[in-house]
Amino acid sequence: MNIGLGYALFVSVVCAFFGWTNYGFVNLQTTKPVVCGALVGLILGDLRTGIIIGGTLTLVYMGVQGVGAAIPVNATTATTVTTALCIITGVEMETAIAIAVPVSVMGQLGRMAAWTINTPLMHIADKYAETADYKKMTRLQLVGSLVFFITEFIPVFLCIYFGSSFVTMVNENMPVWISEWLTAATGMLPALGFGMLLAMMYKVKYIPFFIVGFIMCAVFGGSLLAIALLGVSMAIFVFFFGPQGKRRKGGAI
Repeated sequence: MNIGLGYALFVSVVCAFFGWTNYGFVNLQTTKPVVCGALVGLILGDLRTGIIIGGTLTLVYMGVQGVGAAIPVNATTATTVTTALCIITGVEMETAIAIAVPVSVMGQLGRMAAWTINTPLMHIADKYAETADYKKMTRLQLVGSLVFFITEFIPVFLCIYFGSSFVTMVNENMPVWISEWLTAATGMLPALGFGMLLAMMYKVKYIPFFIVGFIMCAVFGGSLLAIALLGVSMAIFVFFFGPQGKRRKGGAI
């Protein structure tokens, strides 16, 4: 079934909007597969299909979480495109759901592009903040938000207008160097994210806690939950028994 350009644009704008809200001004939870799938189904006149596809892909992507600066696969784009193609073209749900994974990778590329483009804008915003130029800071916020919308819209439009064959063709013919670059970038981004957090929170007095956590993870193979609980215990100890805790209790300890 051929999809008209105008109809493809309309559906793409709607689908891109659901993904954009996570990076816009308000988070309406429309990025969740079970939510955006149902909404796309409602708009296209087949709520049942939207709920089924959204629920199925919720189970698929339930464990996908972004850590630090790592950018996970785009479950929102995967759900909106899968639902739209299933309803518009009339393909079987199983067939439509099968293309969710390659579509989510295309959506991931879009978000990586958005973060890359927006990174210089943050440094420009820092300069405006030094002079308290709030109007220019607001404009940059709007520009950055628009970048996220465009990078959500492009993969959605390409997938809907050209169909599932386009998605398969792009993934099968992607150059090896791009795949290797994405693999390397995916491995580096979490370290970069934690490095950025450390740069913002860096204080000499916190270094011992960082070293303890590093040793727990790298040497003893401690799980994330165990290290987090250890950190909470240390924080509680410092809060009640540190110098400030003693002053709060009037020096009773």
